Amino acid sequence: MKTQKLLCVGLNPAVDRRIRLPQIELGQVNRASSAVAAAGGKAAHVAFAARALGTEVRWLGFLGGPEGEMCRTGMVERGVTPISIAIHDHTRTNLELIDEAIGTVTEVLEPGPVITAEEAGNFQEEFERQVQECSLVVASGSLPRGLPLSFYATLVKIAKDAGCRMLVDTSGGALGNVIAARPALIKPNRQEAEALLSRKIETLCESVTAADELRGRGAETVIISLGARGAVLVSERALHGKAPERNVLSAVGSGDSFLAGWAVGSLRGLDDAECLRLAIACGTANCLADAPGNISPDEVECLSREIEINALP
Repeated sequence: MKTQKLLCVGLNPAVDRRIRLPQIELGQVNRASSAVAAAGGKAAHVAFAARALGTEVRWLGFLGGPEGEMCRTGMVERGVTPISIAIHDHTRTNLELIDEAIGTVTEVLEPGPVITAEEAGNFQEEFERQVQECSLVVASGSLPRGLPLSFYATLVKIAKDAGCRMLVDTSGGALGNVIAARPALIKPNRQEAEALLSRKIETLCESVTAADELRGRGAETVIISLGARGAVLVSERALHGKAPERNVLSAVGSGDSFLAGWAVGSLRGLDDAECLRLAIACGTANCLADAPGNISPDEVECLSREIEINALP
């Protein structure tokens, strides 16, 4: 029997190391003012944000080595139930370097492990079991080496056969491949949508046209995130929402928190406009958080009251 549980799929998780430096000097020895390591990767950030909103969350992904064990322990500590597929390779480590002098954030993302055919098969078998119980799946992040570009599309088909809706946030060839499988939602940013459509997207009108074209390729709902300009949603209608201005600590994980807000809103039965409002509030709250996905429900509620959602032609 399905419940209102959210399943977050993380094919390429990571240990996130957030390092703060008084000032980054290229080519010189730099001494950090602080360094914190935590379970990470896009799907983990989604899971943490959704859990912060009170949703029961399971996370399913590949984990290997001591880094993988650190990820698993970190998820348990944040109230997320991890279901891991053991791999021979090691889980990657990502670096987030914060220059405190000028407030810039530089990310260094490792390529990740190589997944074997046996490990991929084990994942699919576990995924089939999980979608029998969960009503919504969020799959986010890049594909690790060894998996075909069609892997997300395969998961969409498995989820659909089980009567489960799937939201996908990925990029490049994996995004282009999954659209034809008709996921419930895709969420490219402007640059990713431009790469898919081989043209520039500069205005809200062009964003709507682009999202509508991607819907025509198969996705049921398309959200194109536009950074400080908000986000455009196209399903049965077109909507635009924009966040209130805030001083940003770090935008890392904001797109993931946005997607968590949309997923939680969907599980609560909210309409598109209110799902978009909650998503934008969560993405903005993440910019104020001390770690990706560590959003404050009170902050989300306050921000929601300041967000305007407008219909677009």
